[in-house]
Amino acid sequence: MYVGVQFSVLGPVRLHRQGVEAGAGQPRQCAVLASLLLRAGRPVSLSKLVDDVWGDEAPPSAIGSVRTYIYRLRQALGEQSDSSVHLVDGGYRLHIQPDALDLNRFKETAAMAREARSTGDLASATSLLTKGLEMWKGVALAGVPGPFADQQRSVLGELRLACAEEQLACEVERGRYAEAAAELSALLVEHPLRERVCGLLMTALYGAGRQSEALTIYHTTSHLLRQRLGVSPSPELQQVHERILSGRLELTQTTNVPKSAPRAPSPHAPAQLPAALPSLVGREREQEQVERLVADAEASSSVALCTIGGLAGVGKTAFATTVAHRLADRFPDGQLFADLQGAGPEVEPRAPAHVLEQFLQSLGVRLEDMPETTQARGLMFRGLLANRRVLVVLDNARNTDQVKHLLPGGPGSMALVTSRMQLHALVAAYQALPLTLMPLSQADARSLLARRLGAARTAAEPEAVDRIVRLAGQLPLALANVAARAAYRPQLRLASLANEYEAPEHRTLDAFASEEDQALDVRASLTRSYRLLDTETAALFRDLSACPDPLFAASQVADLAGRPECRVRKVLSRLIRAHLVSEVGPGRYSWNRLVAAYAAEQAREGLLDQGELAGW
Repeated sequence: MYVGVQFSVLGPVRLHRQGVEAGAGQPRQCAVLASLLLRAGRPVSLSKLVDDVWGDEAPPSAIGSVRTYIYRLRQALGEQSDSSVHLVDGGYRLHIQPDALDLNRFKETAAMAREARSTGDLASATSLLTKGLEMWKGVALAGVPGPFADQQRSVLGELRLACAEEQLACEVERGRYAEAAAELSALLVEHPLRERVCGLLMTALYGAGRQSEALTIYHTTSHLLRQRLGVSPSPELQQVHERILSGRLELTQTTNVPKSAPRAPSPHAPAQLPAALPSLVGREREQEQVERLVADAEASSSVALCTIGGLAGVGKTAFATTVAHRLADRFPDGQLFADLQGAGPEVEPRAPAHVLEQFLQSLGVRLEDMPETTQARGLMFRGLLANRRVLVVLDNARNTDQVKHLLPGGPGSMALVTSRMQLHALVAAYQALPLTLMPLSQADARSLLARRLGAARTAAEPEAVDRIVRLAGQLPLALANVAARAAYRPQLRLASLANEYEAPEHRTLDAFASEEDQALDVRASLTRSYRLLDTETAALFRDLSACPDPLFAASQVADLAGRPECRVRKVLSRLIRAHLVSEVGPGRYSWNRLVAAYAAEQAREGLLDQGELAGW
């Protein structure tokens, strides 16, 4: 490869001399350089350069500015360079070595790939096309102004897309259906009217045993073509559809590595999981469900996706982290973790683009090679994971939109997503397994305290233990809070501790407060869930505090709130989605003791606020 002066247009316009960036100048100077580079070897008149940079809005000083830019480019090239700008017939001509421009190297690589494919060497063709796509560092001519750059961006973008299509077509022909389907899905999202991408995705889905999804993709694309362009699908796309319907679509046999073959971990596999708990009490059934999900995904060559929901303080993060550690050896290419900060309005939920930047850097992508858009980063992320077995833990998700670009696409990987909200779209669209963690049973709550405080101490005062469990609402966060206080006071009888918690001068939630860490404070944790509610739902939540029993009916709530029962049921469904209320039967609901106490506090504060406004 040529190692003198090198130029880049497959991304921001750059100029490197002997491997060191020399600086292509300000945006309009880059526009002049781009005009000369993309017409290298041909003279470009001064007026043409002005048109390329300014179009019809050229100022009187434009010609002088172009001459200044040319002078600076000559300085950047250096006197000893074999790349040079010459004055020719009132214009300029740039002389460069062909290999000096990344676009020329890309075209040469693509041509070699086409030749390899024509001889049936799909592996070499795929490798060459992948190499060509790696030359792109973002949108071509990024940040370069002017009508010429706008036109060329479109042309070069089409070249890149065609290369991506060709590379994925090779993957499909090689029988790598699941991997190709993941990348083609992302590509079709960016280019929903691209019929070749649609046809390849349908073939890949069909080859991966997902016929119904393939047919759904066809109908969606057909609708878009008719709605936006007023045309029907092409004969080629209709033919793919017909062959899938009739079962006559010929497929390449996959050549997967046997499932029994050992997998060595990647040399730089990320290991980002937080510390695991020494033990996790009362979640054996849920752990078995997750392990069965992984086994089923391996058997069907699909991605394992699981959402973990439940009431604030029920132990979602602890469960996800502990299970992830138990499964880590099944994902030798690494474990990624991100707190999405979606648990409350006081902190902005993390943007998927920022999380993807963190993940891509962990997987070896340099910042200068990082794509700009969320979609492009998601595409790169799924591409990097296509042939790896990686576990992704996404903690505290706000909604499905926040996580959809962070999910692995290829078989062999898994995502565990925790959220205070039910993620219906993730379950519906991505077939994720929904797990809802409930407060611990009485026996499991006793076992948790015994492990934390010692079996001898809890066995000596079984009645006090049961009182503490009841006061804590069997909620793991509250029980952990109690256990921490009791552990620091080994001389104190548990009955005395329970008496302190039941003292009339204390509010129920005062016993489970933490001045050191708000994450361990039950009231603060419930507040984060409460603040996610809309005004109507929050009002009904406060009204529920008037219910005398933790079990209540929709009709009873309607009477208390003075609202129609049909409306009450709809609002209660939002509280269910936020895991603040549980539905135990048709029209019958329940809530946790500590949630009820929090609702009562909010109701009292609301009355006090109204009293102050009324001048009480």
